[in-house]
Amino acid sequence: MSIFGQKKKESEVEILVREKSDYNDIYVMQKGSKREMWFRKKNDFFLQSRIDINKLDTLILVNTKLLISALLLQPAPRSILMIGLGGCAVSNFLSRLYPQAIIDVVEIDQKVIDISKKFFYLNETLNYKVHHDDGRRFVRKMSDRKTYDLIYLDAFKSGSIPFHLKTIQFYQDVKRVLASRGVVGSNLYGKSNLLKPNDWKTFSGKFNRIYCFEDHGRRATVLFATNRIETWGMSHFIQAAKQFHLSLPFPLVDLAKTYRAEKLEKDNGTVFEDDFAKDEFDRTIEKNNLDRTKSILYPIKNFE
Repeated sequence: MSIFGQKKKESEVEILVREKSDYNDIYVMQKGSKREMWFRKKNDFFLQSRIDINKLDTLILVNTKLLISALLLQPAPRSILMIGLGGCAVSNFLSRLYPQAIIDVVEIDQKVIDISKKFFYLNETLNYKVHHDDGRRFVRKMSDRKTYDLIYLDAFKSGSIPFHLKTIQFYQDVKRVLASRGVVGSNLYGKSNLLKPNDWKTFSGKFNRIYCFEDHGRRATVLFATNRIETWGMSHFIQAAKQFHLSLPFPLVDLAKTYRAEKLEKDNGTVFEDDFAKDEFDRTIEKNNLDRTKSILYPIKNFE
């Protein structure tokens, strides 16, 4: 069947599976060799991941490629943490690129994990593990136990991002598990996200250097944060791309050129603060994950 419930033609989208969990209404769809994971909320669909089943060694979506720009700052990560699994395109890519690196992925929705194993070629190894947990809880568990060279924040729901993964209090927790020259990458979604200046302001409250990467069509924006003292400009990113030691299926220099100097830096923004008291930690995290708060504190509009 197509997405609209009509008889499928060769050019239409086929629904491979639909699963409802406590957190998401999940669809896996395919058109030709392109396979996608979508979350549905009411009549809106939100794209989470896209792969080409005939070209599993590459990345398709703009935001996933922009996330790889972190390798300009951190070209040889030994340990990687990802908050949010989706269709595991980025974590699979990094696992192939750095087979000796420790990769921990945290995903709150067990059905997303199961679907990724069945439809998106998730194959855990001794070094590459998916943890069924809330991202903030996991980070707190790792405090004083483990540090990461590269941390990705890429947790999305249908129509929102859980707010407890957006606050300055969370970034303080993240800072505790970040290696001294580590890099944090945050997916800020596309042009419909009007809260990006707040993200910049919040990250700036905990990290020394903030860098923004964005494609020319503004379909995706990614922010990188680090506590390094030195400041990089475009020439530094291009030079790092030229010196990168591994082979990639797309030009890293092109990604370097998506660096946007001073992007968001001069915009007015406010710091995201936690919406719960310390004794309400677990209860409010669950409310945020289930979208049972009175208002969605970090809304996302669909732009696909």
